[in-house]
Amino acid sequence: MSEIIEKNNRKEGGRIRRADICLMAFFLLLALGSFAWAAMSRKEGQSLRISCDGEVIEEVALAQRERHDPAGAARGSASETARYCLLLYVNGRASCEWYGDRPDLAAAVSEGNSYNLLAVSGAHVWMEAADCRDQICVHHIPIAGGGESIICLPHKLAVEIVGGADTETPDGMAKVGETEGETGSDNGTFRNGGGYETDG
Repeated sequence: MSEIIEKNNRKEGGRIRRADICLMAFFLLLALGSFAWAAMSRKEGQSLRISCDGEVIEEVALAQRERHDPAGAARGSASETARYCLLLYVNGRASCEWYGDRPDLAAAVSEGNSYNLLAVSGAHVWMEAADCRDQICVHHIPIAGGGESIICLPHKLAVEIVGGADTETPDGMAKVGETEGETGSDNGTFRNGGGYETDG
């Protein structure tokens, strides 16, 4: 019996079967469908919220801050231009100034003041430059979807895109806590959710 199975395996060993093709087509369609769903689920009306130390400095619609090349460059192309927001920190207060072109930081920033330079191009937002020590915000990947953010801890700055994702729906962890019932008690333990327990 094992000789028959081994013989059949040798016959079909190098060929792709119809079932293999159907399986590959299914996964390809699944990947394309999820990509299309993700692209279509981004709602219009996204806005950029800039806050410092918990206080909102500015919130503007991303469509207002987009600027494209006069020749009609496509979004994301190399010739597309960006708008810049220079965030200045003077005497413990933050202010925001928008520029059409990248400002000269040596001329725009007075000595002793701190800054962050934010860039907006199409649907992408990124930190172009900053004078913070760690430069983590500058090395952060560009953000584009609702709920994404760039944080600069030394300057207590948060830049986030709001309104593009379903912000009413809690994340997966919050959903688990809601469905399992008890979310916590006064002594700091989570019993049903399996979170944490303290000694004592």
